[in-house]
Amino acid sequence: MKKVVVFGECMLELVSKQGDTLHKGFAGDTYNTAIYLNRCAANVSVSYLTALGNDLLSSELLSKMDEEGINTEYVLRSEDRNLGLYMVHTDADGERTFTYWRQNSAATQSLNLLKGHKVEADVFYFSAISLAILDNDQKAKLFELMGELKGTGCKISFDPNYRPKLWTSKIEAQKWTDAAYAVSDLVFPGGDDHAELYGHMNAEAILQHLAQYEIEEIVVKNGASSVNIFIDNKLDSVPIEPVEKVVDTTAAGDGFNGGYLAARLTGSSHTDSARYGAKVAATVIGFPGAIIDKQALATHVNLIQ
Repeated sequence: MKKVVVFGECMLELVSKQGDTLHKGFAGDTYNTAIYLNRCAANVSVSYLTALGNDLLSSELLSKMDEEGINTEYVLRSEDRNLGLYMVHTDADGERTFTYWRQNSAATQSLNLLKGHKVEADVFYFSAISLAILDNDQKAKLFELMGELKGTGCKISFDPNYRPKLWTSKIEAQKWTDAAYAVSDLVFPGGDDHAELYGHMNAEAILQHLAQYEIEEIVVKNGASSVNIFIDNKLDSVPIEPVEKVVDTTAAGDGFNGGYLAARLTGSSHTDSARYGAKVAATVIGFPGAIIDKQALATHVNLIQ
């Protein structure tokens, strides 16, 4: 059984409903990917590496992870930090805006708290958000950890989710994102992220930028239109079927990544994995919130047993 360790932050999610009603949940980009990967592939072991507080909400989240079947052996607890929080506002077209309260959350101390723990994985997955919330000392510790993992044959997978407010400057974000690309084997660059961070306006520009790194598999997400995959010096394009009704795009990319990894790690080709990831993403955006109901996913997606 393949073992995937996903690193990042999960927060309390508050989704604005009609009137003054707020729906409570738990989400975060890498956590969303971990959930969908775990749901889609029963024979892949998924662990989440993060830090939570000792507050009641952190304990509730830990229980949720257990319910989902996420391995919590790398979930650390902070004595003096609590869970981060964010609120989602969704417009009539399903597009969302976020307000965050995550500064000094427990997850920002994850690498400091990891001291003494041995991490083992076949695949280690993280994002630019995972990286951005860490101070420079912990960023260095993260790269040290990934170097150790690569030495054991572990593959590194990275999504360059760009959130400008988490970085002091675009130059800093580019520096660390490029450093992440340099150690990665499978990456999921999004067209919107690269356009905003690098000024890359198409998949060709993204691939040209990434050609300087020894990345085995590049999966370029072009929004709702297509996915371009560069592997073995060959470029394949997979068209995406349009979704008639979009309710909430919050975790579209996260769901795609989880689905792609689920299919890829269980033997599917890169093109079939892209189609599977797109199916997961299409299902996710048809429901409110980042983590949709288990049965809703199972109804629309053929889960891999």
